[in-house]
Amino acid sequence: MTIRHVTASGHVQIQIVVEDSNEGTHDVQALLDTGFNGALALPAQRIAALGLKRRGQVTAVLASGEERNVPTYRATVRVGRTRHSAVVAEAGESLVGMRLLWGFDLGIQCIDGGKVDLDRLS
Repeated sequence: MTIRHVTASGHVQIQIVVEDSNEGTHDVQALLDTGFNGALALPAQRIAALGLKRRGQVTAVLASGEERNVPTYRATVRVGRTRHSAVVAEAGESLVGMRLLWGFDLGIQCIDGGKVDLDRLS
C-alpha cells in the first residue's frame, strides 16, 4: 500500500494516523528517519493538541552526537492498516522511526514524487 511520497529535496514523507486522548483520529505527516530507532517523534504543540499523557523520559542521542533528555508519551498509531501502541518522543519535527515500521517491507522510489510503499510481513 502506498503511504506517501518522496519530496523534491529527497525526504521520505509518511502518513500515519494518531489517536488523541478521546480516541479521535488525526492524520500526521512525518519524515522517515532511519537513524531514529524509536517509533514516533512529534513536536510539543502537536502532543499537547492530541492530549497525550506523559509516560516518562529517555535520553536521546541526536545526529550531532549531543545527548538530550526528552519527554515520552504513549499513543495509539495506525500505519497502513496496522494499529498499535507506540512510544512518542517529543522533538522539533514529526519523525517516524524504525521501531514503528518493524515487521513491514518498505519500498521507496528514490525520485521526486516517488511512491513509498509499505506491506506487512507475514
